[in-house]
Amino acid sequence: MHIIKVTRITILIISVILYFAFTPPFTKGEEGGLQDETVYTIKKDDTLWDISEEYLKNPFLWPNIWGKNSYIKNPDLIYPENKLVIPRAIPPSKEEVIAPAAEAVTPTPATAFAPEAPAAVSAPALPPSPLQPAAVSEPPVSRPVISPDIIESAGYIIEKTESYGVIRGSLEGRNIFANEDAVNLSLLKGYSDKVSIGDKLTIFRTSGPLKHPETGKKIGMLFIPVGVIEINRVQGGDASGKIVKSYGYASPGDQIQPYTTAVSVTAAKESAAGIKGYIIESHEGKTLNAQYSVVYIDRGASDGITPGILFYVVSGRRDDVIGELRVISVQDTTSTALVIKSIEPFGVGSKVVAAVK
Repeated sequence: MHIIKVTRITILIISVILYFAFTPPFTKGEEGGLQDETVYTIKKDDTLWDISEEYLKNPFLWPNIWGKNSYIKNPDLIYPENKLVIPRAIPPSKEEVIAPAAEAVTPTPATAFAPEAPAAVSAPALPPSPLQPAAVSEPPVSRPVISPDIIESAGYIIEKTESYGVIRGSLEGRNIFANEDAVNLSLLKGYSDKVSIGDKLTIFRTSGPLKHPETGKKIGMLFIPVGVIEINRVQGGDASGKIVKSYGYASPGDQIQPYTTAVSVTAAKESAAGIKGYIIESHEGKTLNAQYSVVYIDRGASDGITPGILFYVVSGRRDDVIGELRVISVQDTTSTALVIKSIEPFGVGSKVVAAVK
């Protein structure tokens, strides 16, 4: 644990030095004139992490950019040609460096984890390793509410899915669809009488089959929600509707099934036993995951896991804590979790240990 603390302090010092060394007093935006913000046009393959590294000289400041652009509901989903308002980096106060903590308030979906001026320069203060007793007790850290939109868009691992039909296209002949777009549907045989005007259906696609990174055993497929459609016409096997919620772009061939509203995760929990497992997949197949990424672990309801339970990501011979996960949805043998904190990036195959009461 001494090594972790030294690493945190080193990261803090380097981040603050880089901020004062490279952040200009004012930035000229695309609209002209001296401003304290920059307007940036997103390019292909951009990420908020990379943009933050280029403009704020510190990739860990990317939540500052997310918080300034409330139209971005999922920080993993940004699209070319969209505009980003990039704020000036704000150095943390002395109190934030010593003990950063997020306000536990109910956020809107677009700012669930991005207040207007988050304390992002400091490395998150992780609790001590569950396998190493803490020498000194640490003050409790409040954790943010996780909104239904974040949970719904995260997806989950499942053995099999039930599909009511597929998106066929649109009258305009377009191939990608988002919020407010009208689309035509083809309902599968036997499902036309299960769909009515006014019903809401989840648009989804799947990825898989997946294999466990340690055992090689098949573990199902990844269910990837794309959005929600509200039905406005049903004629036998033909139907149509309007997309009322988007997590990403939908396209012809995407499947549909009944929509269920997710429940916010408001309370952090600990398990009765130190359940151990692995990260078995990551959202969008990311190789490395950091704060606010979504990952999937090989422990679920059959292991006593419930939404809100905390897991620590551990590495090395001493099982040093390098991240913290919060379970947001649970299947029988797997769970979906949000990365709440990270000291360093980690990937599929990383070990996790549940926080113990």
